[in-house]
Amino acid sequence: MFQPAHLVRGIDFTDDPLLQGRIFSYLDTQLNRHGGPNFEQLPINQPRVPVHTNDRDGAGQMFIPLNTAAYSPNTLNDGFPKQANQTTGRGFFTAPNRSVGGKLVRAVSSTFADVWSQPRLFFNSLSAIEQQFVVNAIRFEIAQLKSTVVKTNVLIQLNRISHELAERVAVAVGMTAPAADPTYYHNNKTIGVRPGGAPLLKLDGLSVGYLTSASAVDKAADLKKAFGDVKVGLTVVAEHLGEGIDQTYSATNAVQFDAIIVDARAQDLFAPTGSLANSGNATTKARSTLYPPGRPLDVFQTGYKFGKPVSVLGSSKTTFEAAGIQADTPGVYAFDAASDASAVVKKISEGLLTFKFLDRYPLDSQ
Repeated sequence: MFQPAHLVRGIDFTDDPLLQGRIFSYLDTQLNRHGGPNFEQLPINQPRVPVHTNDRDGAGQMFIPLNTAAYSPNTLNDGFPKQANQTTGRGFFTAPNRSVGGKLVRAVSSTFADVWSQPRLFFNSLSAIEQQFVVNAIRFEIAQLKSTVVKTNVLIQLNRISHELAERVAVAVGMTAPAADPTYYHNNKTIGVRPGGAPLLKLDGLSVGYLTSASAVDKAADLKKAFGDVKVGLTVVAEHLGEGIDQTYSATNAVQFDAIIVDARAQDLFAPTGSLANSGNATTKARSTLYPPGRPLDVFQTGYKFGKPVSVLGSSKTTFEAAGIQADTPGVYAFDAASDASAVVKKISEGLLTFKFLDRYPLDSQ
């Protein structure tokens, strides 16, 4: 549950009217969603520290309170539970050393008229490829608009954030961006907002796809155990289900995996679609009713396209060439057929910590 009223001890609220409204609205929403006040008893919503209150009964009650006096103050339970303060119960005293001056008026501050400086700060703080992600996302959304008037209004708002942003979006929908409006333009940046600029802190829960064939799964068990030791899951993919095989190519998509390993012994399955269509080519055995022709290669190429670590275990030249992937570039690994499972896991784990190799994504400037 997201609840802005839940604060770490020592942090207090500002007088921001938007925040004040949110403090109320999220709590009110939870009361309606759950039909009562006991949503905080759900394990995912429970406080990390012990809390004792006089709250009881109502929908979703999960505990049996032993305190017979559900009110405060009381004499039947020595007054407990009672409100904590700075000494008893390590409570937090709100508004420490805070002083304000001036008249309290029912009005919105003029600073609320500026809704463009902050998104510009965000956009400035992104790397070039992250900015490209934002541009592409806006292009996708605005391209679905039918009204020219609405599209023009969107470009006006974008132009108040960044003229460059407005131009890059406009050209994709065949429109012209307005003249630059520098009223809210600035060059400020902030740190810590770049999701693609920092490595992962841990690998727990990530998933690796092991693309092989039903006749070449003998290495899968060792790899699965080695990845499991670092809390990474390994999914074995082949033409059809069988012992040691988790799923088929027909049910596989690159989006399921954070990294992909191809067993070179299955390289016939990764032949380009053109080869599959040629009945005189030896790779025609890659055809199967269990998956569309070209699916294994598509999974491998798509994983690479979206910046994921990819590798080939064994003779890699044929598979990399079929996929149009240059070996020995960042996040692309070639292992000897005799490579130990631990060596494979070590290298793939390094790529997983990087998570996404952003240089693979195309930029408008390229």
